[in-house]
Amino acid sequence: MSRIAIQDFKNKETRFVRIILKWGKENKRSFPWRKDRTPYKALLAEILLQRTPANRVAKFFPEFVNKFPSPKTIAITSFDNLREFLHPMGLKKRVEWLSSLIKEVCDKYNCKIPDQEDELVKLPGVGLYTARAILCFGYGKDVSVVDVNVARVLSRVFYGSNVRKRPSEDKALWKLADKMVPQGLGASYNEALLDHAALICKKNPLCHKCPISVLCSYYKSGQAHSHKCKIR
Repeated sequence: MSRIAIQDFKNKETRFVRIILKWGKENKRSFPWRKDRTPYKALLAEILLQRTPANRVAKFFPEFVNKFPSPKTIAITSFDNLREFLHPMGLKKRVEWLSSLIKEVCDKYNCKIPDQEDELVKLPGVGLYTARAILCFGYGKDVSVVDVNVARVLSRVFYGSNVRKRPSEDKALWKLADKMVPQGLGASYNEALLDHAALICKKNPLCHKCPISVLCSYYKSGQAHSHKCKIR
């Protein structure tokens, strides 16, 4: 890549971050796990949000936190009680995962959620995305958070294509994401990116509402028009 091309790419990254932050400030979604942040709430949210719509989780999240306000309260409750509480929410399959994860947190870390990535990824069911989400949203660290939805946005904007592999296996995408996290604004930026992926850059993108289309390689290539995107 030539020096000019590299500079253009860096300028694109800078503009992308600026636009996403501005969009997020104006369109941020409100969820209970985004208020009074704690590492425990961040962990709970990631577990409960697995394959469950955010709006659905938002309805019972406050009740869950009120019933189990700390890792220890989950650790000391019986498996049957936890299952009975989660069953009406349609989350009975999460009980075993949540129970084993919290048990390990309490056994190894005195019921304190670890604040190091290498320790988090060793917990049952915790991958790179969940670990980074806890570090960013629970501990306020400026780290990238890339799930399949964020990967879709970054792939389209910077590479002109949809996601080609699982985000956890795409080292180049994580490297790109790592470079763009603005210092001191990691949580705001990552939340804005997640919200933009959920509301605008969906599988069938709403390009006519997207402020990033001016930068988007996917949009400029014409591929987006197969989704009936309107010209801004």
